[in-house]
Amino acid sequence: MTEDTSLQEVAAAHRRLEQARTDLHEAVIEARPQHTWAEIGAVLGMTRQAAFKRFGSPRDPRTGDTMHPAQATTDLLDTTEKVFRLIDAGDYDALAPMMTKNTAAVLTRELILDTWAQAVADTGNLVDCRDTRLELPDGTPIDTSEAVHGTLIGHTTINCEAGHWVGRVAYNTDQNITGVLIVPPNHDQLPF
Repeated sequence: MTEDTSLQEVAAAHRRLEQARTDLHEAVIEARPQHTWAEIGAVLGMTRQAAFKRFGSPRDPRTGDTMHPAQATTDLLDTTEKVFRLIDAGDYDALAPMMTKNTAAVLTRELILDTWAQAVADTGNLVDCRDTRLELPDGTPIDTSEAVHGTLIGHTTINCEAGHWVGRVAYNTDQNITGVLIVPPNHDQLPF
């Protein structure tokens, strides 16, 4: 197989994938009036929330207009890791503008840096972030090429000098931070 032929096959497969996504979206929209999000989600192997976030058309109560899915989420992986690098560097001034106003009022410089200082005392400073992924609030993983409605969660393993933590960052539809968690790896139920 020549390089030109193999690239043509890649391009053809990509077109088929895009067509399959379009066909799936149309099939869900057609099925929705007769079926619940739970039923549709079950057929797709996902939760009702995951199905709704991918295919739903919620109405914005502020305007009455149909909400459109967020743009592709590729940059949120990098942003999630950046959040924890900024915290480790003590750079709250760079972190705060990434948050909503209400979130910054709660997650103050003192709270963020005191929390991280305790983590550093236990496990040392940040070495890197690993296994970073995006999830829906119910834990359903999403592909970074997907456009979805509502809150997204960046989830990463914060690898430190002598241990690790789980880091989670909640993002609203404008991709602003609405929450940050740093918890032990063997954590119980989390708020997001």
